[in-house]
Amino acid sequence: MRSVKKVTRFIRIYGFGKTLFKVVGRARAGLKILSLFSISKKREIGVIGCGQFSFATIGYSLKKKIGNRFAACFDVDDNASQSFADFYGIPSASTRAEDIFSDQAIKYVYIVSNHASHTDYAISALNAGKVVYVEKPIAVSMEQLTKLHSISKADDTVIYAGYNRPFSKAVMDLKKYAPISDEPISMNCFISGHMIPADHWYRNPEEGTRVCGNIGHWLDLMVHILSWGSLPDEWAIQLAFSNPDARDDDLSITMTSSRGDLVVIVLTARCEPFEGINETINLQQGETICKIDDFRRMSIWQDERLVNKRYWPKDVGHVAALMQPFEKMNQRKWDEVITSSLLMLHIMDMVKSATNESNFSFKQAWEKLEQKN
Repeated sequence: MRSVKKVTRFIRIYGFGKTLFKVVGRARAGLKILSLFSISKKREIGVIGCGQFSFATIGYSLKKKIGNRFAACFDVDDNASQSFADFYGIPSASTRAEDIFSDQAIKYVYIVSNHASHTDYAISALNAGKVVYVEKPIAVSMEQLTKLHSISKADDTVIYAGYNRPFSKAVMDLKKYAPISDEPISMNCFISGHMIPADHWYRNPEEGTRVCGNIGHWLDLMVHILSWGSLPDEWAIQLAFSNPDARDDDLSITMTSSRGDLVVIVLTARCEPFEGINETINLQQGETICKIDDFRRMSIWQDERLVNKRYWPKDVGHVAALMQPFEKMNQRKWDEVITSSLLMLHIMDMVKSATNESNFSFKQAWEKLEQKN
């Protein structure tokens, strides 16, 4: 009964098609029989990492927009890669990631593996001349970010990142109806996140904590929205941990800029949201007040003017973000992603070291990054 109720609610939120992919992706059984899709003549996409997100979100989104162009897939879990291959009509799963990089027929590589492996796979794919889409985070250490930044500066490299909130319809509508100026902004993000078991791979120290795995989304969104005007350089950062043994589970991040901006991000995982992660974003600047409710509804007030928007299916920007390699009019500046990653890694270090207060400068962080190159 619980499973039926969850599927019913998912259909109401995401629609039938996306829900079907989620259900089939969880089952991973009889996929050759269940596979509904013919293969496009353009078999040009390779996938590294064949977990639930790759199966149900990347597979569904790309199939919906451009057809089934998957030519190869690889995962360290043989069952995950073979079941992906079965469903998407790939003759056989690759046994090595290197086989995807060396395949001349593959033009695009989507990297959806564990977080600590993103950078190395992305570098290998770029060195092989592929167009690369790497899921967030793009790096889990400054060493990784330095290496990736070094190669991504070359003129012939093409790389995109999987930070999807800036591509959501709500955020794009916010930019259209209430473009951000250079006035101070107040922004609050409250996230009810998944409960993650103690033995989950997210917990491995080398994977970057939930700061890289989850919170990076809202740090990136903050950088993106502020960059519509001018991104303040200097920030004072305060962290509050409710559980010293799991500092990245229930915490608040408060950031104030030298010009008076105030950004607060709260991630809490005291219970599991029934339909998955739920988030509320509130924003104020000048005469503009905005509330985004789980990327399903948005209200914008500007004095007496009121704009109400509804989004069905729920849109957190996955489809538009995943289409960056194919739609040149809707692409994110790579340097902006590097900028948000510098802030994310700084806060990750604070969480790891249980540091409650620090100062951060985007300019200084960029200078250090360039010096290492």
